[in-house]
Amino acid sequence: MKKLILILLMLALLPAAAFAEIYFIEDESQLPEGWQDKELFRLTAIDTDRSDAMLVQCGGENMMIDGGSVQYYPRLEEYFDEQGITEFKYLFNTHPDNDHLQGLTKMMNHRLTAEDGKTDIGPKYTIGGFYTAVKKEYKNTSYHVAAVRAINKYSIPYVQVYNGDVLTLGGATINIFRCEESWGANARSACTQIVFGDSKVLLMGDCDSRPQNYFLKNVDHSLLECDILKAVHHGINGFEDKFLEVAQPEFIFIPNYKSHASIKSGTKRKFAQYNALYSGEGSVIMETDGNDWYIWQLPNYKKSK
Repeated sequence: MKKLILILLMLALLPAAAFAEIYFIEDESQLPEGWQDKELFRLTAIDTDRSDAMLVQCGGENMMIDGGSVQYYPRLEEYFDEQGITEFKYLFNTHPDNDHLQGLTKMMNHRLTAEDGKTDIGPKYTIGGFYTAVKKEYKNTSYHVAAVRAINKYSIPYVQVYNGDVLTLGGATINIFRCEESWGANARSACTQIVFGDSKVLLMGDCDSRPQNYFLKNVDHSLLECDILKAVHHGINGFEDKFLEVAQPEFIFIPNYKSHASIKSGTKRKFAQYNALYSGEGSVIMETDGNDWYIWQLPNYKKSK
């Protein structure tokens, strides 16, 4: 008994886990004074209705994680133009479905032309490499085949990523892991935990309950911890309660619009507990200095046009 009491006292004296604070604001004008003078990490879930397209920025470097369906590509291009972005260190595809891959393929194929409208004067975007967990020879989807065609045509480096791989973007660290079971493309999505200072983001592609349980058994739980969590499969599949207990997110964003019939009412209620935002209602911007998060939402793309 005395030994048990001693252990409890020692645990009580251990420092509590540090979590980044999250603040919701109306727009950038409400950021604190001197904020832009700091080194920052920014994640933007671009409004592409019910598809995934996330711009990651840190230390002057840019990365796209998925690129949405092709019909929403003009939204990506417009946002990049507004931000003055023409160079990407990585194009990262979680899995080769159209609503995750087509926009990236369009980016690789996008060429600039001379005033005559015909003469090719080069790519619109400089791309450091295309990254995916899928081998280059994978032919199970036409979307991947189309991406590889662009990669070969324009000599873009193709990099297959594996469990335990680590990428860097500015001062951010990107840890990669995935489910190894043969449960289909969604379950085998390449997952990323992005760490910047004390701030953490977890992006899990379209992993449903089976890969979530797989990760609980086979992945170091520190890789699942996060402040911000992306809803899997556009909110169609929710999260296992045990997974949420381990991840401990403070905020969830959903690449969909709230009224979409595919999202069950019970799932919406669970999301609401995390002050969730739907990027299909307007791009969601999440920015941190490694200690605090500021989150705001842009006007809905359709309504703002």
